[in-house]
Amino acid sequence: MYAAEKIKRVLENAKEEGVLQSEIPRLTGLSKSTVSETLSMLEDVKEVVRKKVSGKSYRVWLAKYSPEPLSGVVRVGILRASEYPRVMRASKKLNAHIRVYDSSIEITKDLVYGFIDIAASPFITQAVFGILMKNITIVRKVALNGGGLVFSGISSDYWGCSEFSTMERNLRKYLELKGLKGSIRYFRGPESMIKSLGELRAIAIWEPYFTMLEGKKEAFNEHIGDYLCCTLAVNNNFSECNSDLLEEFIREFDRAKVGKKDGKVLAELIGFPTEVVVRSFESYDFYPDQEFKKEELEELRFGGLDGVVRLD
Repeated sequence: MYAAEKIKRVLENAKEEGVLQSEIPRLTGLSKSTVSETLSMLEDVKEVVRKKVSGKSYRVWLAKYSPEPLSGVVRVGILRASEYPRVMRASKKLNAHIRVYDSSIEITKDLVYGFIDIAASPFITQAVFGILMKNITIVRKVALNGGGLVFSGISSDYWGCSEFSTMERNLRKYLELKGLKGSIRYFRGPESMIKSLGELRAIAIWEPYFTMLEGKKEAFNEHIGDYLCCTLAVNNNFSECNSDLLEEFIREFDRAKVGKKDGKVLAELIGFPTEVVVRSFESYDFYPDQEFKKEELEELRFGGLDGVVRLD
């Protein structure tokens, strides 16, 4: 077990790049034979994956960082948000690897490149990547609502939000509805956006940040009505090699009911106080109608979604 832990630490540090097997003895201080035997054992229990790159040379990854789907293994990505208690429940049932992201673009990019198998991220982000890459399928709506505007109290022409996101779409709707003008500054993650709040009129941000932040706040659904935030999408290669696992995941997601105890588990996963996450659950409708309506697709104002959205 000592050898296995040393090897896994090296692979954890390498993440998606992986490590050449020939380099592992030098990086761990273990003999070649010990490395080979330990990797075979870790492969058998699906903790690592080896891939031949040339001749007798192999690259090794932890299973959760594998560049392609693995039979019998589920890797799920979520954003640092309160929206995912049902996703978390399904993931736990299937002993899935769960990765937490701060950027909707980064999580969806990892989905299309096969570093994760299932992702919960904004519908608009998945739609854009799905149309461009044609290798992911949206299989479920995650929740409705769950975000709003937090105002700084200063006069500014700038509003902050994340790019290619539900928050951007909602912000533009809000500005149009209120007859307001201004420029949008884009941020890659919530932390940098919050730090810049003092330079902006307001930021469009999701839960649990919306609940956590103080000051004047306006929930988007109070102005623009209910809106679809995140959807659940799957990498098509994963669905081909693990079709039974995918269907089991969807069944577990569909039957999951959200309670206060989910707040504690999700809070630990995303790094927020439990009471903040539990309160933020009130912002969501966790049980949306799963049928994609024509107007939901047309609202994005681009075509080609027929092959991206699975219409059960």
